[in-house]
Amino acid sequence: MSREREVAIRASLGAGRWRLIRLFLTEHILLSLIGGALGLLLGYGTMRWLQLLVPPFSFAREAHIAMDTRVLVFALAISVATGLLFGIAPALQATSPELTSLMKDGGRGSTDRASRKRVRDMLIVAEVALAFILLVGSGLMMRSFFRLLNVETGIDPANVLTMGLPVTPQRFPDSSRLNLYLREIRAAVDAVPGVRESAWSCAPPMQGACYGMPMQVASHTIVDRANRSGGFFKIVSPSYFSALKLKIVRGRALSDRDTRNAPPVLVINERLARREFENQDPIGERLLIQEIVPGKTELGPEIPWQVVGVVRDEKVNGIADDRSTGVYVSNEQSPVYFQTLNVRTSADPLALQKSIAAAIHGVNKDQALTDIRTVDQIKERSMANNRLQAALLGVFATVALLLAGIGLYGVISYSVAQRTQEIGIRAALGATEARLLQLVLNRASVLTVLGLVMGILGSLGLTRLMASLLYGVGARDPATMLLVGTLLALVAVIACYVPARRATKIDPLLAVRYE
Repeated sequence: MSREREVAIRASLGAGRWRLIRLFLTEHILLSLIGGALGLLLGYGTMRWLQLLVPPFSFAREAHIAMDTRVLVFALAISVATGLLFGIAPALQATSPELTSLMKDGGRGSTDRASRKRVRDMLIVAEVALAFILLVGSGLMMRSFFRLLNVETGIDPANVLTMGLPVTPQRFPDSSRLNLYLREIRAAVDAVPGVRESAWSCAPPMQGACYGMPMQVASHTIVDRANRSGGFFKIVSPSYFSALKLKIVRGRALSDRDTRNAPPVLVINERLARREFENQDPIGERLLIQEIVPGKTELGPEIPWQVVGVVRDEKVNGIADDRSTGVYVSNEQSPVYFQTLNVRTSADPLALQKSIAAAIHGVNKDQALTDIRTVDQIKERSMANNRLQAALLGVFATVALLLAGIGLYGVISYSVAQRTQEIGIRAALGATEARLLQLVLNRASVLTVLGLVMGILGSLGLTRLMASLLYGVGARDPATMLLVGTLLALVAVIACYVPARRATKIDPLLAVRYE
């Protein structure tokens, strides 16, 4: 935008407007291509960093994260389109018919017209606003992620190995034979040196429960089943609570005496106790829940289950699960054919994997073992999406912050160059360095404040959409917004200080003679 005199000279020498436009567009496209090449290098480095930071299971199995021909073609197309999009307006402005009047003007003319200043100012405000929005989103995701790192899961995940043991109704047509087989497996695994205790569950920790069931307190007003509150129905062996160190806070845990022939009992979690019984003691109360029929998809009749204990809340449906209410019942009283074996060891559980597998195959050499992993790995996988989202937003926010800083630096540098004569005159008339510094920084301050205001308004809408992705932090967290605003203001000061300081060093004599 500061090359009108050059354009005027070229035009006076016979260059047509279309030729001048082509010149400017060629320059813009070349700059865009150089930027695109640098962006590809930066993108490749960022991709490698993300692959190291984020576990591979964060991505779909079919996803192949790599820079292939499609990425290169897309980058080329975006670079050319960017050069055209952001080059056409300056090219049209610089080659406007009014440029011929500049040949008659010995000064700067109207180079820095108000309309052009407004365009530049709007772009800087937009950059600051976008940087604020992305930084707020990134900050919220990072705070949420660190909250998840330190969240209590309800269980002790250290040194616990889990594995699936699928069994079929064809091999075990009745529940008594199934329960006998499961007891034999547990006994063999418990005998392995280094194994402290094992337990069955119908699903791995933090990976859901067997069923979601409508539940009714028998002593409360009976309502239709469709209108009842629901909860998870997790089938476990009595050793599950001690093996996973899931604390019983009231009453007792399930026991080996809770067999098929004994009265049906269950343990409820604290959330269900608060929801259904509030401040009352739930021990001895009964919940009406339909019976699970082994090997069949349809449920059995509704039976009363007596509450014998209350257990600490467990993260049943993932690390961020703060809402699950439900019950635990014994696999002796409600057997199922999908089983997970949870084994607590005294050392690294993966080191005992082969010994545990050998013990199981000693009972049944044909028993399949699936999804062998530690509970720590399950916890890590449960946080994988949060880690990926935080990392990606962090990258975008960093780029936006750099662009905002570079944009402010460019605008203030250009403004200083355009006002060289004015600054020199002010210096010649006795303006101090502090006064000249303030003169230059005032404009940057206004642009930054406007950008922050627009960013705050924009972030209010974005964070509302992000609310479901956050854990332990509010979508409109004032601390995050204050920190981001301070960071952006600091970057703006740093970006603008160099050209502002340069303005204070202008020689008044040279400035007055400056064209």
